[in-house]
Amino acid sequence: MTVYVSLPLTGPHAGDGRDAADGARFALERAEGRAGDLEVRAIYLDDAAGAEWDPAAVGRNARTAAEDSSTAAYIGELHSQPTRASVPVTSEAGIAQISPGAGAVDLTRPAEGYPDSPDQYRPSGEPTFARIVPAEDVVLRAAAERAQRAEAERVATELPATAFGRFAGERFDAVAAEVGISAVADPDRADLVLTPGATEGFRLSDGDEWQISQTLAPDELPDRGFATAFDAEFDRPPGPYAAYGYEAMELALDAIESAADADEDFRGAVVDAVLEAERPESVLGRYSITADGDSTLCAVQSYRLSPQETVPERPLCPGS
Repeated sequence: MTVYVSLPLTGPHAGDGRDAADGARFALERAEGRAGDLEVRAIYLDDAAGAEWDPAAVGRNARTAAEDSSTAAYIGELHSQPTRASVPVTSEAGIAQISPGAGAVDLTRPAEGYPDSPDQYRPSGEPTFARIVPAEDVVLRAAAERAQRAEAERVATELPATAFGRFAGERFDAVAAEVGISAVADPDRADLVLTPGATEGFRLSDGDEWQISQTLAPDELPDRGFATAFDAEFDRPPGPYAAYGYEAMELALDAIESAADADEDFRGAVVDAVLEAERPESVLGRYSITADGDSTLCAVQSYRLSPQETVPERPLCPGS
């Protein structure tokens, strides 16, 4: 069986993509290239072609997987926008797609500003996509709680005039009100300003700055030995996406093993196993995948940023 791994291996996100790919590679090596009695190989493809992401490359990668009769699962993409382009292709082919990092709510649930979501990504008529990271609405709530801990009373948002920006702004205003923070339109009147992160996640800024990230710092993972083992394997410390690529491959391998005895529709059995997954001892801690493909992981990492250092705060689940 084959697992296709489609990630940005060139371009501005190549570092994160390489970490996620090497995490997936590490998981497959530890499994000795097997899912139970089945031999599994991975094919690693670049979805960026030197840019943030390349629509032609994403489409080509997804179609290659869809047309390969040995394909059991597809890991990718790292971010939400290219994932929106690949999921309809893998869905139509009935292939389980697992993203290490795409947090957009519309990929799994109806979302304001995204007509026909998530149905537009499901030409097969059924969910086939799952994500490892918490969704954007979880991260937005964590950002509101981080602002509350900073004793902010007023927060403004500076978000793009896009469906994402409108959705994130409205959702943040709602959760900010729930924790007692007023949303204001003028950044000059605000204690903090919410802006998008460099890839996924968000930033809160005043004189200080916090990055609110959907991925945990490697040293904050529940599996304290992962960072050391990854460093020993690849002669470099892991970035935040390494563990999420690792877990995406482990989830795929477990689903393939569970589907091995399927009398027919092997790909469908893999999809079912992914969407019913219970992961009590993953490198990321205990979580499960919902029937819509959401991860129940809730831990969100805040990083206090300054010109000279990035200091991770203890990861918290919003509402804890």
